[in-house]
Amino acid sequence: MSGLENRLRDAYQDAAGTVTPGSVRGLEERIARRPTSWQAAKGSRWAKVLAPLAAAATVVAIVVLTAVALRPSPNPSPGQPGHGRVSTAEPKFLVTISQGNSPALQVRNVATGAFVAQVSLPAPKLSAGDRDPVAVATADGRHFLVAIYENACRSWLYQFQLNDRGQPSAVTTFAALPTVSAVVSNLAISANGQMVGYSTIDYCTGATPQPQYLAVTNVRTGQTTRWTAPGTGTNGAIVSVSLTADGGELCYASQQSPSVVRVIPTSAAPGSAADRGRTVARAAQFGGSEWVLYAAITPDGKAVYFTTYPERSAEGWAGQVRELDLATGRSRIVYAPAGLPGAVTADPLVRQLLLQIEVKAKPSLTPPPPKLASLDLATGKVTYLPNGWLGRILMSVIRW
Repeated sequence: MSGLENRLRDAYQDAAGTVTPGSVRGLEERIARRPTSWQAAKGSRWAKVLAPLAAAATVVAIVVLTAVALRPSPNPSPGQPGHGRVSTAEPKFLVTISQGNSPALQVRNVATGAFVAQVSLPAPKLSAGDRDPVAVATADGRHFLVAIYENACRSWLYQFQLNDRGQPSAVTTFAALPTVSAVVSNLAISANGQMVGYSTIDYCTGATPQPQYLAVTNVRTGQTTRWTAPGTGTNGAIVSVSLTADGGELCYASQQSPSVVRVIPTSAAPGSAADRGRTVARAAQFGGSEWVLYAAITPDGKAVYFTTYPERSAEGWAGQVRELDLATGRSRIVYAPAGLPGAVTADPLVRQLLLQIEVKAKPSLTPPPPKLASLDLATGKVTYLPNGWLGRILMSVIRW
C-alpha cells in the first residue's frame, strides 16, 4: 500500500471507517509526512466527495486507454510525447499504474483485460522512501508521460511509448520538464506535442503550505507559465486539466466553492488563475449540483464535456455527463449517471469517456468492482468493458 493511499485513507477515515487511528499514526511517523494539510483536508469539499470512494480502496490504479494503431509523424522531434496522428480505430490497450513501494505500469488488453506487458519505472532519485505515480497523460495513444511523486516534495516526469503489440519502450527522463518542485496531480499533453499542462498540490514535509498552481510548459522552448489557484495543501484541489490540440487553451475543473470549469489561453501572463481566462460553467447552474468534478475540452476547442454531482445519497452517486457548446454557452445532458467522481477520463480525441459505475452491495459485504463503461459522447451509447482486473475496490483513478 502506498504512502499516498495511506494519507487518503487517513483523510477520509471519518466517513470511510476503514483505517484505525493507531495504524494511521504509525504510518505517518514512518514516512515523516506533515499531517497538517491532511487534517485540513478532512473538512474540505474534496474530502467530502471522496470519502465514500475510499471506503474499500486497497489499490489505486491510474489507467490510460490507448489507441495504438497509429502512424507517427515522418520526422518526430525527440522529447515530444504527442506528435503522432491519433487513429480512429477502437482502442486496443489499457495502461494501468499500481501504486506502492515498487510501482510499475501494466499494459492490458481492452477487450479481455488480459495482461500484455509491464513497464518498469525508474528508481527514486531523491530518497529511499515512498514514491507514487500520480499522473499519466497521452495525446496520441502511443507516447506517454508519467509523473512520479517522491516524498521530498518533488515530482519527476518520464516518457515512454508503446508499439502496435502493446510492448513498451524504455522509460526515459522527459527532457523538456524533468522535474517539478511539487506534486503534479493532473497532467495533459496537446495533440501537436508542443505543450504540457499540469496542476499541483502541496504535500511538502515540514514546510509552509504553498499555493497550488496550474502551469503549461512549452516543449520546444522549455518555458513554463504558472497561474496560482485557490487553496493550499489538499483544499481547493484542481480535479482535471486538458488542452486543445494546438495547445492554445487550457481547460480545468475546480471543486473549490464555487465549483467551476474555466478556460485559460496558454499565452496569458502569469498570475492568478481567477484573473485569467473565463468561467464557462458553474455547478450551481445545474439544479442540485454541488460540484463539477471532471472537465475535458475538445481538441478543436469548440466544446467541453464535464460532470456535475449533487451530494451523495443512500442510492449512490447520481451525477450527469454534460456537453457545453463554448460558442453558444448552451449545454445538454449526454448521459447519467456519471459514475464515481474522480474516476472519469476522456480518450485523446474526447470522443469517449471512461466511467466507473458504482455497484451496490450490502453494508456487510465487500463491494464488487465498479462497472467499467465506455461512453460514446456523440450518441450517448455505453459499452461495458471487462472490469474484473480492477479488483474489489471502490476507487480507481483513471486516465484514458
